[in-house]
Amino acid sequence: MQWNNYKQFILKEGYLNIAKALLIALGFLFLGFILFAKLAFLAAIALLWIYRNNLSITNNPLNLDNTIYSPIDGKIAGIDHFDDTTKVYIDVSLLDNHILRAPIKSKMEIIDFTNGINLSSWTFKSKFLNNKAILSFIDDSNEITKLTAISGVCATRVVLNSFLTNVHTRENIGIFIQGTIILELPKTYELKIKIGEKVSGGISVIAGKIESTIE
Repeated sequence: MQWNNYKQFILKEGYLNIAKALLIALGFLFLGFILFAKLAFLAAIALLWIYRNNLSITNNPLNLDNTIYSPIDGKIAGIDHFDDTTKVYIDVSLLDNHILRAPIKSKMEIIDFTNGINLSSWTFKSKFLNNKAILSFIDDSNEITKLTAISGVCATRVVLNSFLTNVHTRENIGIFIQGTIILELPKTYELKIKIGEKVSGGISVIAGKIESTIE
């Protein structure tokens, strides 16, 4: 198998971290610190898992119109209903796939990007102090879906492809290792998920547009 075929299994965003872990393992091995070398090698294996690509996305049906898909793998941890929006909270663990995907075909804008600390993403302070990114997705009807990514205790900063503007549904827009994703949906959309449900990025449907609001 050629190198280009191998590369598709690992996200390019993980190359540097994986290489660092392997070099550290080799360094400890050369110095005779076998235990530390084993630990570093295990860390490299863990990073291979974290930065794995989700090739199953190509085997799923075409994108449905007027549909918002899950932007990442995780578990629905909460749902809040307001007069003008619905908020969906997705808990992302280290065992999930970490590709961040566009939930809908739209114009993507980065509203806020903050490098912070690593408190639990469920604490009140984390919303102000943690690594965080806020994105907006403006669809063809000028309706806005907002995505807030708040990194957790085990995560690094949120990695975004800042060169993207017009995105397609399911398009890879970045990497999110662990923490909480908050989706804010327009009131014209009806939820298709419930609390406790596992969702897959780019596959699971979060909400569909209410038929009476479709032009």
